[in-house]
Amino acid sequence: MRRAAAMVAVLALAASPALAQALDVDTVLANVTAAARALKDASFLLTGKLVDTDGTTITLEIEIEVVPPESLARAYIVQPDALADNEIVLDGPAVYNYTFLTNQVMVFDADDPDALGGLLPKGEDGASAEISLDLGTIFAGYDASLDSVEKGANGDVYVVKFANKDPSALVLDVTARIDASDWLPRQLVFMQADGHVLAELNAENLEIDTGLDPAKVRQLPADAEVIDNRHR
Repeated sequence: MRRAAAMVAVLALAASPALAQALDVDTVLANVTAAARALKDASFLLTGKLVDTDGTTITLEIEIEVVPPESLARAYIVQPDALADNEIVLDGPAVYNYTFLTNQVMVFDADDPDALGGLLPKGEDGASAEISLDLGTIFAGYDASLDSVEKGANGDVYVVKFANKDPSALVLDVTARIDASDWLPRQLVFMQADGHVLAELNAENLEIDTGLDPAKVRQLPADAEVIDNRHR
């Protein structure tokens, strides 16, 4: 009787979706790439935190809209408070940085090292910002491995760890949580070698392919002063 019960338990465990349907990391990232490339538009609330080495924490709450086929993205900042109501629009080769307090729009070339403090990821042409949710491309300089499969509200969530090939890099490890319902990332956690968390980014209320109007994504206050810093 005990032997039969044990056999039933083993069979039940083997049939568990998290185990029976678990995919290898290459397949997971291939699915993410396919989903990211097929994406027409997306909107979500970016929440999380930035943590300084002294423990200072900056809370993030940013409304994001992206239209990847047009290399277009918009960020409306709710938090941190010091930057509240500021907006950033990435539009192909140009970056528009709107400051609410001065009602000014600073325009930069996307390949300008001074644009947003040099934080923009470069596009393949080197002259535009990279707007993509393709983790394989974003973390091309990292080794990827499948850490676990969790249960989420929409089904399986694949936890993938990216280890930087450069051991001296500031960001050594990144943990990504990918929802198998649409193969798009929901969380990224950036860590240093000592385990210190540098940033935790969450994509909440993600909506995809809703027909975002590119003109509205590009729109900034019409009465703002425009200061064009592009090289012409």
